[in-house]
Amino acid sequence: MIRSKSTWILGLISCCFSGCTKIPGPDDHRVSSTIERRIDKQVQWNHGCYKDERVCELIEMLLQQELTADSAVQIALLNNPKVQEIFEEIGIAQADFVEAGLFSNPAFDLIFRFPEKKDLVTNIEYTITSSFIDLFLIPLRVKVAKAELERTTLRVSNNILDLAFEVEQTFYELQAAQQDIKYVNSIVELSSIHNELALRQEKIGNVNKLEFHQVQSKYLEAVLEIARIQNDIIRLKEKLNRLLGFWGDIQWKVSVNLPEIDYRGLPLACLETVAFSERLDLQAARFDVLRLNRKLGIKQWWVYTQGRIGIGGEKDPDGTHVIGPAFTGEIPIFNYGQADRLRIHAELRKAQDHLAALEIQVLSEVREAHKLLMNNLRIIIDYRAHIIPLQSKILELSEELYNVMGLGIDRLIENKRQELQAYSNYNKSLRNYWMARVQLDKALGGKLYLVYSQVNGDVCNYECNCDEGVSE
Repeated sequence: MIRSKSTWILGLISCCFSGCTKIPGPDDHRVSSTIERRIDKQVQWNHGCYKDERVCELIEMLLQQELTADSAVQIALLNNPKVQEIFEEIGIAQADFVEAGLFSNPAFDLIFRFPEKKDLVTNIEYTITSSFIDLFLIPLRVKVAKAELERTTLRVSNNILDLAFEVEQTFYELQAAQQDIKYVNSIVELSSIHNELALRQEKIGNVNKLEFHQVQSKYLEAVLEIARIQNDIIRLKEKLNRLLGFWGDIQWKVSVNLPEIDYRGLPLACLETVAFSERLDLQAARFDVLRLNRKLGIKQWWVYTQGRIGIGGEKDPDGTHVIGPAFTGEIPIFNYGQADRLRIHAELRKAQDHLAALEIQVLSEVREAHKLLMNNLRIIIDYRAHIIPLQSKILELSEELYNVMGLGIDRLIENKRQELQAYSNYNKSLRNYWMARVQLDKALGGKLYLVYSQVNGDVCNYECNCDEGVSE
């Protein structure tokens, strides 16, 4: 009878130990598909010690061509070790998920008591117990860990997207700076010619002091402007090199011209709806609230009993063996979870407030990016339709007057400088447009033309109804 009871108890314990011990293989939990769906780029979690040869070949192929914003983002996602650092957060969350489904280890107690009389045997007392509280806690812990894994997956995807948008924004800044220095170099050449003429006129007394110093000031300012732009180029090149994940001074070449504008405006309410639906940091914040709500369920008073069940036996000094069920636990008098519940309630309120603040921030970012885009679009249209054609006409008339001695060389040079300055300002407007364009993509949680079509079920036409590019 005693043997049958002990067999039944051991069977119960073995059933408790048999489940939830399988460790899943490495998985990025749909991060790569999320990135591809939102920005049409590839990313992978490298679990080995060495990079994939195919990835190295792809990076090498992209570096052999002029870098575009798209190719720069692709290189960064495959080559920057920061991406792998971000991915490892999923590995940590996976480990927590596995641990949440594991039973606690059984406890074994063994006590020896030596009798004083020689004809008596050693008294041995033993117990093997395992927590029966785990039977109720494991489903709750798994739910909490699953919510945390989902939150981590969303946060990892969002951080990778942020990196991609930072690469794109830095690329456009560098592209605009390299384009701008060409205009400023031309302005310096003209200013140098004008300054040389002024020096000759000053020697023969054919120019007043005021005009002479004004010409010199413009020339010196133009030279210093080149130095300032070169500072920006140095800073942006190094920043982009870091974002691309290169150790040394890798020789890569950025494409010359900024791309054409591709946004003609969409209803602001629609953009806000897209952001509310697609922003991954918002989804992660919502899972955080869910996780904390579920966590409250595992901090009830009965958890703190630490209840354990198993078998216990004893060998008496007279040699008799006894065996039977064993129960151990704590009496939750002083600590029955009141502090833990208070802490989780505070964390839950904090998470809810963070979610509310983030919702306000998301809507504000969408409005700001949209308004900046529309304002920069109007500036670009004005430059294309009015300012640049007007400057070209002014220069054309100036050359005609100069040919018939109706205009001095200094005035002709100044008009040419103003035309180059107009092109430089136009280039800065394009840069501001693309900075705001990336800002809008980031505010929506992915490329506009991808996430918008997914939410609305159709691909929109993003062709701009502005005039064609300006001839230079």
